[in-house]
Amino acid sequence: MRLQLPTPEQALPILRAFKTVAEVTAAGAERQAAMINAARTVLDVDVDPAALTAITPAALAEAVADPSIRSQAVQGMIVLSLLNEDVDTDELTQIEAFALALDVEPAELENMRQLARRNTLALRFDVGRRVWFMDRLKKAWNDGGFRWLARTIATLKLLDDEPLAEKYRALGSYPEGSLGRTYYEHMREQGFPLPGEKGSQVEPVFIHDLTHLLCGYGTDARGEILAASFSAGNRANEPFTYIFFVLCQFHLGMAFSPFADAAAGAFDPAEALWAARRGMEVNTDLSEDWDYWADLRAPIDEVRTRLGMTLPVDPPAA
Repeated sequence: MRLQLPTPEQALPILRAFKTVAEVTAAGAERQAAMINAARTVLDVDVDPAALTAITPAALAEAVADPSIRSQAVQGMIVLSLLNEDVDTDELTQIEAFALALDVEPAELENMRQLARRNTLALRFDVGRRVWFMDRLKKAWNDGGFRWLARTIATLKLLDDEPLAEKYRALGSYPEGSLGRTYYEHMREQGFPLPGEKGSQVEPVFIHDLTHLLCGYGTDARGEILAASFSAGNRANEPFTYIFFVLCQFHLGMAFSPFADAAAGAFDPAEALWAARRGMEVNTDLSEDWDYWADLRAPIDEVRTRLGMTLPVDPPAA
């Protein structure tokens, strides 16, 4: 199910729950305060974050009945806690108490326990099987079988897949300012190989690259975090996995992806929450339901409008 905005009546007690988790320890206080303030802004709650009071798990459960919003609240608490760049077991205990009262058990809660136990192998496997990319790889395998696999492995390291590469090189002849031409020029300017060219990533990454262009975020650690948060906003299946994945890769320093270097401390909660909010207004699940080839000849701003994108790239002042 897609991410949902809580109602004002739900948002205030959720912010109080965030404050309750943040006050368990003093670790990461500045980052956690920034996230609470950013959440207040995104949720449009007129309250001074310093005036927020603690709330009990039972009181939060009474205030928030919707199961989806309950899960999102717990997932938000997990992000809040992991801003510390490690698991605080006391905060984990508090989050578990909230989850128990809310009767929800999002997958990321078990992932946080795996982090606490330093069980990184199980963590990588569990998160890896939930990312959108796996659905695309399964579809490619079902469509192409061993022939697709052999060509893909060869393209990664050894040689060009000429028919596939020519399909993407043709985007260079698309109208100037079109989504397809913008993609082609971006890949050439950055020195990235096109799908099918030697050293390229597997073809499904094309959707991810187009998403970067649509939402206006770069390809460094910050840009990957924001593009993933944006994608979480319009993903129908396991949307929060996007955010948890980049939180691990670029904030906790865990190398989940072989195509990007790990980083530490790069997760800016204000920017990430705003990126997710921007993604939520998109009217299509870009990772699953978008007919992107039909949009590649259209001007990129026209594509953004058709997808319902209206919010600016930069978050509003808190």
